[in-house]
Amino acid sequence: ERAIRRTLEVKRIAPRGDRLFGRLDKRLARAVTDEQPRLFYKKRGPDPQLDAAFALLVDCSASMYDKMDETKLGLVLFHETLRALRIPHEIVGFWEDADRVTEQEAPNLFQAAVGFDTCFAVGSGAALMALEPQQDNRDGFAIREMTRRLLRRQERQRILLVFSDGEPSAANYHDIGILDTHEAVIHARRQGLEVISIFLANGKIHETQRLAMRNIYGRSSIVVPNVEELHEQLVPILRKLLLKSIQV
Repeated sequence: ERAIRRTLEVKRIAPRGDRLFGRLDKRLARAVTDEQPRLFYKKRGPDPQLDAAFALLVDCSASMYDKMDETKLGLVLFHETLRALRIPHEIVGFWEDADRVTEQEAPNLFQAAVGFDTCFAVGSGAALMALEPQQDNRDGFAIREMTRRLLRRQERQRILLVFSDGEPSAANYHDIGILDTHEAVIHARRQGLEVISIFLANGKIHETQRLAMRNIYGRSSIVVPNVEELHEQLVPILRKLLLKSIQV
């Protein structure tokens, strides 16, 4: 949070003169006296503002049983930082109820721990502790649902972060899960959303896992080899994303 605020202040007080292009300065004598004259200046505009909305989609499948506690700590850090900066966000857990899957339906559940309408409330992050590992994960379906929700936002930059520990896994989904999820990611990006994967591991990462994440998300896949380091990796990720959203 402090790093973002410092950057905003630097942009606010940055010198506006001595530029190679912009508005012509009245001090034109430098065209003769200076070897490489900079004769232009930038008109002072409004103070820079953060113009972004975040959606964090959290895999609550059974395989997250040994990563969920550390993941929740990272989510709390993310939430508190965004809340302090007054950046709208929601954090949603998802899973598929394997016990109710039939040939006709596959019930997918979404648990909105933090919503856009509650994200600035004091103590709103406490609900993140209620996220728990459940059953399966049909990632493509979940990403499409979050895409619809984010598209309702009016912010210039809309970012979907997907926290997961591996490939999609659900009934009759194993063979097509990677392709379906990739198509959901491409669709979201074509709508103007940024989609980034946060791949959570607990030690060794198999090359097949790394390749699967790359096939789904392309270069926008961040690998966290040890979930205990998640909070340390989230800080630079958040800083980079927010600096892109600064409107000057």
